[in-house]
Amino acid sequence: MLIRSRMGVSADGFVADSSGIPAIALQPGFEPAVSHGFPEFFAPCDSVVMGRNTFVAGVQAPRFPWPGVRVFVLTSHPLPGGSPDGVTAAASAAELARLIRGRGSDGDVHLVGGPQTIRAFNEAEELDRLELVVLPVLLGTGVPLSPPGSPVMPLRLLGSERVFPDGSAELVYAPEPERAP
Repeated sequence: MLIRSRMGVSADGFVADSSGIPAIALQPGFEPAVSHGFPEFFAPCDSVVMGRNTFVAGVQAPRFPWPGVRVFVLTSHPLPGGSPDGVTAAASAAELARLIRGRGSDGDVHLVGGPQTIRAFNEAEELDRLELVVLPVLLGTGVPLSPPGSPVMPLRLLGSERVFPDGSAELVYAPEPERAP
């Protein structure tokens, strides 16, 4: 079982534009849950984990985006009204990871993101993979993959899996413990 995150990131390091639209959604021909290898990424996953902001957006969507999978939310606040039954929440990434790993399944977990949730799981040493789809676009501004002031996060390249027809490239990393200088 792996806790894996997959994000589209512009060539200049932004995961969303300044209005919050995911960088990958700005790509011509993008289809949610279809484009850029998402079906293959998600196939071994039976659960998702996300931060509160992503979860609230899902609850407010016309159709909840994660039907049929276990949902875990990193939050120190109560879940909003209208939350589906069976959602598990915890205030720390370490506690949430303990609940995820004890859920009785060996299916992978999709860490939906965003950057702060990825960082929280990495700092708890609970992020197993960071999969990036580097998009052939420079946004110039927006939401950075690495929030300002974040500590160094060493990564080890596991593979450069494929290039998609739009010129996007898939890179798969494993976080590494920080090395002393």
